[in-house]
Amino acid sequence: MDKIQLPIFLKKYASNEHTPLQHEAFIAWTKTAAIEEIEDAMALYLQYEHQDKDFEYPSPSFINGLESRLDKLDKKPALSGIRLWYSIAAAIAMMALCVFFYTQPKATQSQVSLVNGVDLQPGKHQAILTLANGSQIALEGLQKGRFASEAGVILEKSEDGQISYKLKNKVTSVKEKLLYYNTITTPKGGLYQVILPDGTKVWLNAASSLKYPVQFASQERRVTLTGEAYFEVSKRKAQPFVVNTDQQTVKVLGTHFNINSYPDYRQTSTTLLEGRVSVSALARPLTSKILEPGQQAQLRGAEITLGEVNTEAVMAWKRNLFSFNEADLKTIMMEFSRWYDVPVYFEGTMPEQRFTGEISKNIKASEFLEILSSFKVKFRIEGNSKNKTLSRIIASTK
Repeated sequence: MDKIQLPIFLKKYASNEHTPLQHEAFIAWTKTAAIEEIEDAMALYLQYEHQDKDFEYPSPSFINGLESRLDKLDKKPALSGIRLWYSIAAAIAMMALCVFFYTQPKATQSQVSLVNGVDLQPGKHQAILTLANGSQIALEGLQKGRFASEAGVILEKSEDGQISYKLKNKVTSVKEKLLYYNTITTPKGGLYQVILPDGTKVWLNAASSLKYPVQFASQERRVTLTGEAYFEVSKRKAQPFVVNTDQQTVKVLGTHFNINSYPDYRQTSTTLLEGRVSVSALARPLTSKILEPGQQAQLRGAEITLGEVNTEAVMAWKRNLFSFNEADLKTIMMEFSRWYDVPVYFEGTMPEQRFTGEISKNIKASEFLEILSSFKVKFRIEGNSKNKTLSRIIASTK
C-alpha cells in the first residue's frame, strides 16, 4: 500500500466502505511500516472516525488489557531520552493497531467484476528494436551479450536488460549523410532502458519510441521522441544533445530531464531535474524558454508556459507508480489503458469527482480498479485469455 493511497483507505475504513482487498493491502503495509508512519496513520484515522457516527471502538476487555500493558511500561525503570521516545512511540503504535485488528466493520461489495474470470496483468519491460536495415528484434526474450552489429557499432544487452552501443574503433562521429538510425519502441504495457552511443541513458515509458543514430554526427547529437522518456545526457560541450518531438525541440549540453509528448494529452511537457535546457516550439523556432531545475515547460500549440512542479510526481512512472493530482476518471483510465494495454469504454455519465494519489504499476487490473471504488463506478473486466486484443474494460454508472 503506497503512502498516498493510505488516506483514501483510512477514510473508507472509518466509514465502512473499504473492500477486503484494500484491507489486506493495509495489513501487509503495517508489517513493514515504521512507527512514525503508523502514528501518522492513527492520527489521520481518528480525524475520519470523528466524522462517522457508526464507528465501532474495540471491546472494553481489549481496552483494559491494553491499558494494563501500558501501565507496566510506565512502571519500568526510567529510560534515556531516546529509549523513552521509542517506548512512547511503540505504545502509540500499539493503540493504532488495536483499532484496525480488533475492529471488524463489514466491507462493502466489490465494484469490480471479472466477466470471464480473466484478470489483466500489469505491463513489463519489453520493446522492439528496429535496425537501420529494417530488421526488428524483440528485446524481452533476448539473451545477454552481443546480438547485432552495424555501421561500425556493436549492440549488446546487459544482464539487467539494458541495450548499449560500443564502437568497434575510436571514431566517435561521422558526417550527417553517413548516419544509420535505430528505433526502439515500447508497446502499450511496456518499459525499457537504452544507453545511446554517447553514453546518454534513456528510459522509455509505455507506447513510446526513440529514433537515434548508431553513431552521432560531429556537430550535435539529435534524436526523435514520441510518447514519454526520461533522459540522463552525457556532457559534451562541443556536441549539444537535441530532442525533437512532433511539436518542439529541446536542446541541452548535459542534464537530466523528462519529456511527455503523448498525443492524447494535447500538450507537450518538458520537466527539468538537473542542469539547464532550452525549449522551443517548431512553430516558433526562434523563440525559446530556458528551464531551471524543478520547472516544467508546457507547450500548447505555439505557446510555451513555465511553472514549478513536483518532480517526484512527474517521475513516478520511472519508479513503477502512477501519480495523479486532482485527476478525473477519464484521465486516470487513459493512463490505465496505456499500461494494461486494454481499451476502456464508458457507460453513462461519469462522476465529476477527482482523485489524488499514487498507485503501484505492479498490481493486476482488478486491484487497480478496486482503489478507484470511491468513484461509485462499476468496472467490468472482459478479459480474453486466448486473445488479449479482444479484452476490454467497461466503466459504468448504469
